[in-house]
Amino acid sequence: MKRIAVSMLALFAGIAIMAQDLPKATTKGAVRLFGDKDDLTSVLTLIPDDSTVEVVTADSLYTRILFDGLDGFVRSDRLGEPLPEAAPVTVQMMPPADRPADQQPVQQPQPQYQQEPPLPEEEQYYAPANRWEALVDKYGADIGKRLYQHKVWKGITSDMARDSWGKPVQINRMYVDQSVEEEWIYSKKYLYFRDGILVDWGPVK
Repeated sequence: MKRIAVSMLALFAGIAIMAQDLPKATTKGAVRLFGDKDDLTSVLTLIPDDSTVEVVTADSLYTRILFDGLDGFVRSDRLGEPLPEAAPVTVQMMPPADRPADQQPVQQPQPQYQQEPPLPEEEQYYAPANRWEALVDKYGADIGKRLYQHKVWKGITSDMARDSWGKPVQINRMYVDQSVEEEWIYSKKYLYFRDGILVDWGPVK
């Protein structure tokens, strides 16, 4: 039992160290933190401009982050470059009996952290109550209405298609010359994108 307890303590200590080593990045503008990247109504909070967040995983569209005790997703293009890691500081300790009086440790003042002031009322974001409000808020009334009706058309982005039809069953990605082409497979139809723009669609054969 003692050996098991020691192993468990070592495991928990390793997890805690990993949590402290997550890379950090800063936000570009005010960014919405989503609980589910496939659900636009799952807004957890609005992260202020130039805030520091911890990056868990990232892809070309969404990045999973930790911020102020919350775990969620933000658009990858709303994050800046990862912050450089601070170099570790090595302090060599001398035994108390051998340490000269003029080399006694000096207590460093602790940094004082100030709480972020609340956003002005006109800048506060309230999560939309339903899909209609979320789409209109994101794209405007005209495009939001068409996406709400599950319509797609040539020239829309892959984000707009996902908001209209939802998450595809399968994505086939190909690299042609300097372009990235993707085929999104749904139950009965497919969408074809070139560099993130819809160029064709049709029934699944």
